[in-house]
Amino acid sequence: MLAAICDDDNTDRILVGKILQEKMKNRREPLTIEYFECGEDLVEKYESGKQKYDLLILDIYMKYMDGMDAAKRIRRYDRNAAIIFLTTTPDYAVESYEVRATDYLLKPVSEGRMGEALNHFLEEHYPKVRQSLLMISGSSGRRIAYDDILYIESRRMNLRVVCSKGVEHTIRKKLDDVQEELPENRFLRCNQSFIVNMDYIRDADNNFTMCNGDIIPIKVREKKKIRKRYFDYLLNSGWET
Repeated sequence: MLAAICDDDNTDRILVGKILQEKMKNRREPLTIEYFECGEDLVEKYESGKQKYDLLILDIYMKYMDGMDAAKRIRRYDRNAAIIFLTTTPDYAVESYEVRATDYLLKPVSEGRMGEALNHFLEEHYPKVRQSLLMISGSSGRRIAYDDILYIESRRMNLRVVCSKGVEHTIRKKLDDVQEELPENRFLRCNQSFIVNMDYIRDADNNFTMCNGDIIPIKVREKKKIRKRYFDYLLNSGWET
């Protein structure tokens, strides 16, 4: 999971980060936290297309751009990230519903209350996280939801994971190992270098055309077998061929 904590109070940033780390450690799930002192820097990550986060923990009262304004701008680019607000006043509680906040916590934040908010988030999102591919990069890790993956391409020692909305990831892993992790009823190995998510195939002829227009070659010697697997999947899923 990738989380962002945005608070101009360093003590609060550290406290919230430690609680979140402990929660994810207990669940044995990978976690990467990025820390921000101001809303502008966090919003810039979204506006530049550099990053998206699974969880945003935002202080409302900050210099320049406050947490509520930051959340509203972020929602233009990401409607799925969970948002937890931190603040010294209940004045923004009603407004927090406009950005579909998961929780609204008053400072000083107790470990117990923050734990409750994180439990709420994890209970709602954890089942989705389990249906995902683990991606390790250096000392950090996160999961990529199966629903987001269009296809995976092997490039020498790395894998290129092409996802929806034009997002791409690079992971250092073997395609054979990833194939064992993925559900075979949904993901299809169509040649030595590619695994495709059959939900995102737009057309199947001599090649697979994905919904983003990318052309994925089908292994010539196994073309009949591979195409049959795809059409069987369509029939079993209730799609029209």
